[in-house]
Order: sequence, then structure tokens, then C-alpha cells
Amino acid sequence: MLASKPSANVKVYGIGSDDAKILVVDDFSDSLADIQKVACGNLDYRPDGKTSYPGLRACLPDDYVHHVLAFCEPLLRSEFSIPQARRPEVSMAYFSLLTTNESELSVMQRLPHFDTTKRHYYAVLHYLNEGEFGGTGFFRHLPTGFEAISTEKRELYQQSVLSFMAVKGFPQPGYMGESSRQFQCYEKVDYRCNRLVMYPGRLLHSGLVSQQRDVCSDPARGRLTANVFIDFETS
Repeated sequence: MLASKPSANVKVYGIGSDDAKILVVDDFSDSLADIQKVACGNLDYRPDGKTSYPGLRACLPDDYVHHVLAFCEPLLRSEFSIPQARRPEVSMAYFSLLTTNESELSVMQRLPHFDTTKRHYYAVLHYLNEGEFGGTGFFRHLPTGFEAISTEKRELYQQSVLSFMAVKGFPQPGYMGESSRQFQCYEKVDYRCNRLVMYPGRLLHSGLVSQQRDVCSDPARGRLTANVFIDFETS
């Protein structure tokens, strides 16, 4: 079903103050229409039950996931110096569709998040639909200066977030913008149809979502992405 374009343009960007990297691949798939067709087929979109993603998800086809893994693995190994002894495992793989109205977001859904504290766990994000949708922002937590949450930083970070809200109050209902009293967006990747983005899962990040622009329950018209999470720390 899927083929990468031979001309796929891979760019590596250093971001933030922690020597982090993100990889951006434009014009990734030569079979995008096939992927979109599957996404709009008879799939069971529902909350994933594992994360706080503010929308609905459906399982990605196995051949798509296998292809993404085969494409991304050597790039991730090279750029992040992943030992060959560490074998990759796909922990989650979904079509993702933003459907939650901003008035219905939980407090934590109004903040940037991290996927894991693991060092070698990576998120792969593929923007699938044409449209002027919001991209993805990477954030610095201002009270601590943290941009990535390791196991050692997790407790301090979580305590600091809660303490800040206890004094300053909860964030107003709505999706995360590019800045707030507690977080600063220091880098963003624009949404572009058929763009693939890879980044460490412990980076603080968020979709840069507009209620009017991005929230839609139709996979043919909404902010549709494919999300594959690759874990090199299971072995």
C-alpha cells in the first residue's frame, strides 16, 4: 500500500537548549491517496484508552506501520546513536483525528505533554490531509527550564506544574497556544500534507490547535495524522 518517494527530503534540526533533534521528511509517501482511503473507510474510531489524546483514533494498517518502521529505524539509529543491540518495537500505531471541543478539554489536555521518560522512545507523526491545519509545537517549562522530561526530572516537573497551578490557577479552557504563563514554545513544525516528523517522546510538545480550524470528526476533512511510536528500550 505504501511507498516512500525516492526524492523524500530528510532534514535534521537541532532544537532547544538540550541538544535535542527533530527529523522532518517532506513528500514522504508516494501512496498518500491509498492511506487516506483507508482512513476514511469502515474504521472504528474511538478514544485510545491509553493516552490523553483529545480526539478519536483507529488502528493503522500493518503494512503502513512496517514500512514506516523500516524507513525510520536507520535514520533514528544514525541521528540518535541508538546501540544496535536495542531492537525496535512499535508500542502504538494509530490514525488520529482531533474531535474534542476546547470547552471539553481536561486541565492536562490544555498543557504540553511528554509521551515517556525513556531516552530511546520516538514519536513518528505523518500529516495526512490537505488543509491549513495547526502544526506541532515544542515547549520549555518556564519555572524549571525543562524541555525534555527524563526519569530523574519527572517528579520535580510534575510537582512544579501542580504548584504553579495551585498559585496561579488552572489554564483557561482551550488548546495550548504558542505561549502561556507557564510554557514557552521555542520551536514549531508547520502542518504540511505528506510531511513526516520524528522526535524523542520525552520532549514537551503539543499540537498547535485552533477550535475553528482543526476540530472536525470527518477523517476526510479534519486534522488527520498517522502516529507511530517506536520504542528501542524493550530489549
